[in-house]
Amino acid sequence: MKKVLSLVLLTLFICLPNKFYSQLITDGAGVGITVNGKSSFKNLSAVDPYYGNKFNYTTYDFWLPIPSFKLGKTRILGIINYRILDFTFDRNIEISPNYITKIQEIKPTLVVRHPFGERWAAFGVFIPTIASDFKNSFSMNDMVFDGIFGVSRKFGEKSNLEIGIGPHVMYAFGKFLITPALSLDYKSNNGKWFAQIYWPRVNIFRNLGNNTQVGLAGSIDWTLHNLQNYKNYQGEEIDYAQFSAIHGGLQINQRLFDGFWLQLQGGLGFANKYTLFNAQNDTISNYKAKEMPYVKMMLSYRFGK
Repeated sequence: MKKVLSLVLLTLFICLPNKFYSQLITDGAGVGITVNGKSSFKNLSAVDPYYGNKFNYTTYDFWLPIPSFKLGKTRILGIINYRILDFTFDRNIEISPNYITKIQEIKPTLVVRHPFGERWAAFGVFIPTIASDFKNSFSMNDMVFDGIFGVSRKFGEKSNLEIGIGPHVMYAFGKFLITPALSLDYKSNNGKWFAQIYWPRVNIFRNLGNNTQVGLAGSIDWTLHNLQNYKNYQGEEIDYAQFSAIHGGLQINQRLFDGFWLQLQGGLGFANKYTLFNAQNDTISNYKAKEMPYVKMMLSYRFGK
């Protein structure tokens, strides 16, 4: 299970071509809201506090660029993202840190990229993350440290395909984890089609002129946060928790003016889970939720577009 969790992290920013096609880099500033329909946790005993209690949640995202600069050929840039997951239940339950109500995440991302040769580049990505319900004072246990180091190479006569590989290193809750990563960025020769395929995101779009894009978008969305010194309803010690979901659907991107874009997405969220782990990274509670429809709206400014 721990290896599966780590894969959610390992290639969020693994492929970084010269124009930085990754959404959180290209869309250097913006706001977003995702509204998820109502669902409930499955296969619970009648004594569980979540039993028969339907819920929905809304995700709010805000991101701003970190000023970029160059040292010789090396380019350094990044963003800082703030996310809120706000949960609402039909029936009030006991106020306790191991019951989800609101989770907050602060994630600065610093990218260092150095080209070498005609088509190669080396890069490093540093992602220190704070994720907590903030029901207690901040501690270093609220930190997750990520780093991705690798190389990428462009292919094709127009260098319109780029493949990146490299190890991901994560330190969280007293554990180091090293895993591999692979990603792909593609743009057709006529500029009408483009695709980004990298865990945990897939984007495949067609340009309809210079101002409109339509296509498919999918992602694994997750938040890992500290719950040390608390117990689940069965009395077992908790170390940390994760809420995760897979989203997939149709998306349309429309330029409003200049570099400002409106992005609308609608689809289905599935594999929704709230999982509690102990200090040995073993699952002690695994709440699985039913599928839920969702809609997402983002307003962003794209640099260089």
